[in-house]
Amino acid sequence: MFIGGFGYYFVSSHALNANPRYTIGYVTGTDYVVGPSSHSVAFFTYSVGDSTYHSSSDGDLAEGCTRCLVKFAAADPTNKEFFNKVCVPDSIARAPALGWTEPPFPVPGE
Repeated sequence: MFIGGFGYYFVSSHALNANPRYTIGYVTGTDYVVGPSSHSVAFFTYSVGDSTYHSSSDGDLAEGCTRCLVKFAAADPTNKEFFNKVCVPDSIARAPALGWTEPPFPVPGE
């Protein structure tokens, strides 16, 4: 089972990085999960084309951030990475319908 999970992660990661696009994730809420691995969770939506996706991501948000960068696979927008520490600047009103091929602002590590 573990090998299968690793294989899925590798394929998913490869697909995400093969033809990535970027858009804006709008934070819709946060929560804190208490348990053996307590952590923060951010809930967000993002749109690609005519579809809106709802998702969540572990980790603290950058202070005051309500719009974060989302990287997604062009062929499968549900395959995404939420950058909870990368706020989209207020000077950027919206993303193109199919996202950007490169973020329109500097992103550490990208």
